Amino acid sequence: MKQSSNIPRCEIKPRLTLVSVLRALLSVPVCLAIAVQPLTLSAQDPQSSAPVAAPAEDYRIGPGDVLSVTVADAPEFSGKFRVSDSGMLEITSVNDPVEALGLTPIELSHAIEKALRDARQLRNPKVHVFIEEYHGRTITILGSVSKPSVYSLTRRTTILDALSLAGGALPNSGNTVTIVRGEASAEATDAPVGSVRIIDVARLTRGEDLSANVEVRNGDVINVSPAQVVYVVGAVTKPGGYVLANPTDGVSVVQAVALAEGFQPLAATHRGLIIRQSTSEQGRREIAVDVQSIMNGKNTDLILAPNDILYIPESNGKKAVKVMTDIAMATVNGIAIYGIGYRIGNAHF
Repeated sequence: MKQSSNIPRCEIKPRLTLVSVLRALLSVPVCLAIAVQPLTLSAQDPQSSAPVAAPAEDYRIGPGDVLSVTVADAPEFSGKFRVSDSGMLEITSVNDPVEALGLTPIELSHAIEKALRDARQLRNPKVHVFIEEYHGRTITILGSVSKPSVYSLTRRTTILDALSLAGGALPNSGNTVTIVRGEASAEATDAPVGSVRIIDVARLTRGEDLSANVEVRNGDVINVSPAQVVYVVGAVTKPGGYVLANPTDGVSVVQAVALAEGFQPLAATHRGLIIRQSTSEQGRREIAVDVQSIMNGKNTDLILAPNDILYIPESNGKKAVKVMTDIAMATVNGIAIYGIGYRIGNAHF
């Protein structure tokens, strides 16, 4: 009988055994035709559990950006160009400047191609634009960070990314970060320009509020607050600054002494001094405090305010209040800060 197809056929006899089936399969090279359909996963594929990365936001060119423009087969038109403050780009041999403000690199490359054709410099130019320096989108980072400055945004940037750009928080930084929204953030969040958002970075870095890691945008001003600290200096075992875990509740004199691990042998515990700092020297207060009497239960414990200095003098001779104040103020400068629960940037959280 003449076969109607060239496809090999598998003839399997009745009453097969497992051994005979295996022999039949091995003896016929192509016995089964398997159709393989290409498998593609997309963001709309309901069967795919793998995360799909969102497309990167195209950078919009701004004033001051430095661009590298390459024109294929025409190096005389290529080079590095800076976008003017008005957002225009001067291209070699093109009389009219090309508007670059707000365009993506691809959109600008098409605009330059059109400008070269309109100027009758090239018939079919191929232009590539690469951003050498970003100056068009910036944020300002201030406060208790290692490197406060103005930083360029080259990609999507969150609040933690921004703080890392600034070298991380200083040891005396607090838990609060304030974002003053610029025009770009106001437009994206439907909030007024200049509106303020306050973020508890300690909760964010502990993973308690990941939604607080918001995106920062062009024109935002980020301010890292200083920590709420009390200082215990003088004749104590561990002089230093101690961060208030709860600034609202504060810390008492006895608690502050405990944080400093008690007194040195020569401590004059009856002649302690609280220096309550102010923005002006006239507003500063010196409060005499008998720490020993408080610890013995004879006097009421006092609550220290943020930035208070508790100074415990030595017993080798009495000093005037002004002298003790000057000693305490000088000691605080550069003193170790204890009790910080997180770090941002190169240090540990």
